[in-house]
Amino acid sequence: SVFIQETFKVATIDDRIMMMSKARAAQTHLRKLVALFGHTDANGDGFVDQDEFNEVLEDQEMRLWLAAMELDVRDARILFRMLDRDSDGKLSLKELVEGMSKLRGTAKNFEMVGLQHATDELKDLVNQVLTQVSVQPASQSPKLC
Repeated sequence: SVFIQETFKVATIDDRIMMMSKARAAQTHLRKLVALFGHTDANGDGFVDQDEFNEVLEDQEMRLWLAAMELDVRDARILFRMLDRDSDGKLSLKELVEGMSKLRGTAKNFEMVGLQHATDELKDLVNQVLTQVSVQPASQSPKLC
């Protein structure tokens, strides 16, 4: 009984340490992204445009730094469009931080299943529309994906 209590106590302490470590890592990541934004916003207008973004990502050292933060920056133009949530041609600090945080690391199984589910729903909707306009359903025509 004492052994089990001590084991649970140690496990609880380990969980607290793990949560504190995760919180510190998130804060460190945020600070790094804020620094990236400040470095990238060359004209100081509070936004990062495509040219500023491209210029920073042309630097091999910056690409390595981002890779070390688990951020894949293979194509600067595509990455910029993914981050530019409101499609206004410029990134706010919020867009950069939230977008880069979501893109960090590898895709999770949960995200992949969600994406597959959304794709299946879209395919069903396309088939419904095609059926309503008397066109051959997508399952019988060339694959969309």
